[in-house]
Amino acid sequence: MGIIDHAKDIAELIKKYNDVELYQKIIDLRDEIFELRENNLNLKGKIKALKKEKKINEKIVFEKPYYWIKDGEKKDGPYCQKCFDDNKKLIRLQERKNGHWYCLVCKNGVIDSSCKAINRVHNGGSWMSS
Repeated sequence: MGIIDHAKDIAELIKKYNDVELYQKIIDLRDEIFELRENNLNLKGKIKALKKEKKINEKIVFEKPYYWIKDGEKKDGPYCQKCFDDNKKLIRLQERKNGHWYCLVCKNGVIDSSCKAINRVHNGGSWMSS
């Protein structure tokens, strides 16, 4: 039996004795317990998100012009620099053709060193040097 159930039982007992003031205090206590439980659940969610972010930050590596997740010898990516720097979101870049990458979220394009052309970064409709 949990604390909420105990509060409900106490409220019912007090209701039988017709003590309105004490009954109201128990109801207020029950409401505070609900609020504390909700706050506790929110905190647990935030802690989980922070742990996930910390884990990612320990493994993410910036290799110009994008991010990679490295776990030992394994390398996953590439991920969009703008999306990660602005919003801490890991958005996988899509390869268009040899050395040309594109982010489907922020719409930025990147040309990496494997491209024979000059390295340039696409920024909101125009290409500029990286």
